Order: sequence, then structure tokens, then C-alpha cells
Amino acid sequence: MKKVSSIEEKKGKLFKNSFLESLTKANAWLAALVYFLYWLLLLCFHYNFESHSFVEGISIYLFAVLFWTLFEYLAHRFLFHFVTEQPILKRAHFLIHGVHHEFPKDIERLVMPPIPGTLLTLFLLGFFYLIIPSSAFIFTAGFVNGWAIYVYIHYMVHAYKPIKGLKFLWTHHAKHHYQDGSKAYGVSSPIWDQIFGTMP
Repeated sequence: MKKVSSIEEKKGKLFKNSFLESLTKANAWLAALVYFLYWLLLLCFHYNFESHSFVEGISIYLFAVLFWTLFEYLAHRFLFHFVTEQPILKRAHFLIHGVHHEFPKDIERLVMPPIPGTLLTLFLLGFFYLIIPSSAFIFTAGFVNGWAIYVYIHYMVHAYKPIKGLKFLWTHHAKHHYQDGSKAYGVSSPIWDQIFGTMP
């Protein structure tokens, strides 16, 4: 894989405070290790505290991976791209996603940093526990797996030249960034764009 030229790799800045700013950046492969450890922990907790058969566990896990793709689409479309003129909400939008659109080649901001990622993972685990207490660990493990697939597809689409056979993912996401930000919300899969009529 050839990395994209560094000429376009301008850096965005979110905070004047250097400590807060450092929490908003991530080395992609260090973050991958952290999330891999969380994934292993979730599977261990599932094994020790949940009583599903192997087939049930695999089915819930795969459903969670697929459910991630819908969540990804909806979050990207309605949370990351909400339009507002309220200053506080505009600032929140910039922190969450606007900075990425302004600096799409900033590779330090292509992956969720470990500290906010940890808080989000704990929140999701708690949320899923309220809804499906007997399957929260295995469902969250599958959801995190789907999240990881999305994150690293997104990272590669921005940081590397297209891979043969997967170029459609590069093209699809490039249309979202450089042609029409109200289309092509799916990153790991364009299927929900087809279903909901947001294909470019």
C-alpha cells in the first residue's frame, strides 16, 4: 500500500491547552492495540458471565457487527452532520466531526483517541446492559468489532492510496468529502446509502 502524499496533511487544532489537545489525537496502531484489549476483555466477560451456547453467542456477535453498519450510517448522517447556528452546538459539531472535514488528511484525527474511546465504550456497554442484560458483553464485543472495521477502513481511505478490489470504498467516501457532504454517509459499506436514498 502506498501512503498518500504528505503535501495535503495539514493539521487541525481543537484546543489551546496542550494537554486537552493531546487527548484529541491518536496513533492509529497504538489505538488499535488498546481497542483490541477491550475486545478481548469483553469476550472474557462474556465467557465468564453470560450463558449462551456457542451458536447463540456467534449469532448475537455477528448481528452486532452488522448493526454497527446501520449505527455508523445514522450517526454520520444525523449526529456528525447536523446543521445549527447555535454557537455552543456549532463548536460541539466542529469538535466531533467538523475538524475532520476541514482537515481530512490529518492522520492523527482519523481514529478515536483511547481516552474518549474508553469512555464511549463504557457508555455503550452500560447502554446495552440496560437493554439486553444477558447479552451485553457479547453484543458490545461485536459492536466494537464493527467499529474497528469502520475505523480502519476510514483510516486507510484517508491515509493510503486505493487497494485493488476495494477502490469503490475510496471513491464513495471521496464523494462525501469533496463533492457532496449530504450524500455517501456509509464508510465501511454503502448499503445504507442505497437503502435510504443518499447514494451520490
